[in-house]
This record gives sequence, C-alpha cells and structure tokens, in this order.
Amino acid sequence: MGVALSLPRAAAVTDELVAPMPEVDLAAVRAVHESLLAALAPLAAEIPPSTRLLLDGYRLAAARRFPERLGAPDRPFMPTPSACRRAVGVAAVDRLVRGRAVGPAPAVADVLATGVEDAESVRRGESPRAPWWASWYASLGVGGQAAVAAEAVTWATQLWTALAWERMPGPVVVGGNDFWWDVPGSRLLTLRGRADVRVRVGASAALVVTGARAPDAAQRAEVLFPALVASLAAGGRAVPGRVLGMWPASGQVRVVPVDISALERCAEAVVCAVGTWVDALLERAEPVVSAAPAV
Repeated sequence: MGVALSLPRAAAVTDELVAPMPEVDLAAVRAVHESLLAALAPLAAEIPPSTRLLLDGYRLAAARRFPERLGAPDRPFMPTPSACRRAVGVAAVDRLVRGRAVGPAPAVADVLATGVEDAESVRRGESPRAPWWASWYASLGVGGQAAVAAEAVTWATQLWTALAWERMPGPVVVGGNDFWWDVPGSRLLTLRGRADVRVRVGASAALVVTGARAPDAAQRAEVLFPALVASLAAGGRAVPGRVLGMWPASGQVRVVPVDISALERCAEAVVCAVGTWVDALLERAEPVVSAAPAV
C-alpha cells in the first residue's frame, strides 16, 4: 500500500469507519425486504412495457430534489471530463492502495495511458473490451485530455487523502462491482447501489460513498441506499454495518450505522422515489392529443 498524505482528521474518520459494529438481526432485515417488495411489486407492474426503470443513487436523489424534471425525455449520454472522473479516479486510488503508484497524479496518468492502450487493442480486434471512457478519451486533443486528467486527479486526491488507509483492518476494495437487485417477478425495475470503498470489519463490512456539493438533512436515505441494495443482492444473508458518506467539495462527512430503523426509512424513500418515477414515466408515455382544427 502506498503512503497516503492524509487530511488532519483522516485518522479519526477512519477509526469511526472501522470501529466494531453491533450485529444486525438478519430476520428483521429480511422482513424489511419483504415489506419493500410488497410495496414495489404493484409499482413495477405500472411501468410502461417499453420502459425499464433503473433506480440508482442519482435517480433516487433526483426524485426527491427535482420531481418536476423527471417527465422530460432522457438525453443521450455524452462523455465529459466530469462524467468520467469517478471511473478514472477509482482505478487510480485502487493503484495507490495496491502500492502501484506513488501519488494520485501518477496513478491517474497510468490509468489513462492504460485506457488508451486498451482502446487501441479493441480497435485492432486484439481485446474484447476497454473502459467505457477509453475510446472517447483517446479521441480528444491535448487540451481535452488534460481536462479529463485534472478532474480525475482532483477526485482521486479527495478520496485518497480523506482516509488513513494504513488503519484499515481487513481487505479493502476500491470500486468493485455495483450492487444489483431486480424486483422479483418484474424485468422492468432494478435497484443499483454503488460504493467507492468497501472494507471488511469483523463479520460485516463498511462502505464509503462520495457525493457532490453539500449534504442536507434528508440525504441520510441516499447514503444508506447502497447498503440496502447490497443486503437485497445478498438475499438478506448479510448487510453492511456502516456507511461513511463524504462530500469532499464541502469537507463534510456522515458516519451512518445500518440498523433496522435506518433500513426501514431508506426503504420508504425508495418506494417514494419509485412511485415518483413511475408517475413521470406514465406521463411521458401518454400520447399527446391535439385539438382538431375547426372546419
């Protein structure tokens, strides 16, 4: 593991993250799951057949903050330096944790260079895949590539300096696969949770998630959302014991224990968000009827 230049409170934050956790009643967790499924199943049945609703952290927040905007048609995704900063930054921090780079800037440079190589290998038919951002990044000029690197270095530096990595007691996963859960009986509704860091703490795990801007009082459910989806994906056999929410732009952190009442509140927020999205999808699917011209 590389040597991290930590912020002054990084040790205290890390100690809170990896402190011993009380056991969670898994039977009670499964009861939360059953209640959530009972509420989501009828909502999933209302989703227009040609539509699939993927509820992730972004859409969960959007349903609360900007419900009036959900009815607008989806814009095609366009890569931008800010859109790919996490993908590049996570890979860079993973290199730092594994001792394969000496700082965020060299780590990001290595990730970007490897991405260009992978994109070229795909173009020549020598490799089946490359990071989703690689071909776009390779097509940019010097200025565009510098903007991508700057965004990723900022993101990686914020995460790398926020924690005291040497104090982590168990295996650390930076990035990793997202948590996925398809609502049983429906192919149209999926929940996806994402964590930037996962660390084993005893028999449980702690998650780290990063957010933009500054947190508000209602954002607790959004911090807990990856833990809820992780427990759903595990079939109720395991649940993370703690989530650390970080908002580097404002310098704020929230350490949120995952207990039954917290999971219940998060599940309620999920049901509310899905209902808001389903209403917007139904409104979007309705045909527009114009008045007949006067004869």
